[in-house]
Amino acid sequence: MSKNSVLITASPTLCAPMLYELKKKSGNFVHLPLEEYTADVENEESDIILENKDTFSFVIYGNLRNAQFFVEWMNENNVVEPFKNAVHLALDKPTAEFLEEHSIPAIMPREKAKPIDLLEFMLRISREGKSLYPCTDQKTEEMPGLLQELEMDVAEFSVCREKSLDACKLESFRSKVKSSDISAVLFHNRSSVTRIKTAFPEINLHTKKIISGSPGVTKSLIDMGIEPNFEADGNWYSIGELIEEKFL
Repeated sequence: MSKNSVLITASPTLCAPMLYELKKKSGNFVHLPLEEYTADVENEESDIILENKDTFSFVIYGNLRNAQFFVEWMNENNVVEPFKNAVHLALDKPTAEFLEEHSIPAIMPREKAKPIDLLEFMLRISREGKSLYPCTDQKTEEMPGLLQELEMDVAEFSVCREKSLDACKLESFRSKVKSSDISAVLFHNRSSVTRIKTAFPEINLHTKKIISGSPGVTKSLIDMGIEPNFEADGNWYSIGELIEEKFL
């Protein structure tokens, strides 16, 4: 295995835009997802969305994970057709392609779009109309906050939650790390700092190149005595471009 192998631990449905680009390249990376999600919908919240299904002008997907669990919920409740009346907005190509595969026409504002690009696109169409934003139970994503700042009506709908990683899978991942020649480790968000150190205590991070996904991640790393070698701008496209430039 190449000495430039990069360890990536993000959920494949979260880092799908990055993987989409990296898999076109000839370099090596070791992808061992430490984040897993499962469908989880509160009955009361689900009932409210079902009662108001005809009132949503937009459905906004921040990532492939949210799209997959929302489509699963729509199929379980037989409401795919009513929701087709809404404008479905995706931030990245993997999400848009997934929606199209499930016969849901999707609009992507532009290649490598950011939340602000999607917001500007919506404002060009209309300021009117309620938006639905599928998300995890944590409800910490950027897009709903941007809409609320502009006093645009948005409902966050929890369709999944993070689940614990299976112990057998973790042991398999640890064996993979031991057998791989990893030269760099990606810390994609703040929680990944603790997660990676806990899952792979055998990795000597001071002998690896450290990639920080954002300035906030850099601060968390420095607080734990780890100095990043490279810092991305806080989105999957910039992380992918950094890995491609430095390691592939």
